[in-house]
Amino acid sequence: MGRKSLVAAVFAAMAGCALLLPLPAVAQSAEQLRANAQACELPNGYMRAIDNSMRDAVERINAERRRLYEQQAREEGVSVEAVGQVYARQLRTQPNYRPC
Repeated sequence: MGRKSLVAAVFAAMAGCALLLPLPAVAQSAEQLRANAQACELPNGYMRAIDNSMRDAVERINAERRRLYEQQAREEGVSVEAVGQVYARQLRTQPNYRPC
């Protein structure tokens, strides 16, 4: 396995483990928004509001995700975008997952 592949595999495993931890309360509302078809998940790890009245809630969720992605990126020495993409892949396994 090449160095890049190994780094990617380790990072993906660590990010996956981080997602098993309890998520902040704001993330629970993300599940509700998806379940109610009020928001969907983008491939970059952020949400998009389907229902315009939910735009503020989605912006709060995305701000919290950004903070978590930045923290993880600093710890792992990777880009924020890479963390978001890993998180997006993990979200696909969640109940009520709704892609955009």
